[in-house]
Amino acid sequence: MTNVSRLTPELLVECAEWAWEQLQEDGFVLAGELVELILTTERELGVQARRLDEIARVVEEEFKMRGVAGNPFPIDAALIREVLQWEDEFLGLAGISRAES
Repeated sequence: MTNVSRLTPELLVECAEWAWEQLQEDGFVLAGELVELILTTERELGVQARRLDEIARVVEEEFKMRGVAGNPFPIDAALIREVLQWEDEFLGLAGISRAES
């Protein structure tokens, strides 16, 4: 069985933009590119089907290894999890399961 992502590159960008808007409304201050980087990194690492807490920790560690850091606010597992929660909301609206993304 072939594992084909239903989350196309265009849809991933749309998801990142939408999640960024939701985060802004929730009072988070972060660059939209960071949201896209989080979503792209979880797919590069192949962890998008795992539990959100686990994905957040893995992506946080990957960012530390790559030297990706936030200023003035850290890019930690808590922030990454917030992004992932909005990603889940978007995937639900798009009818795509995490495993298929």
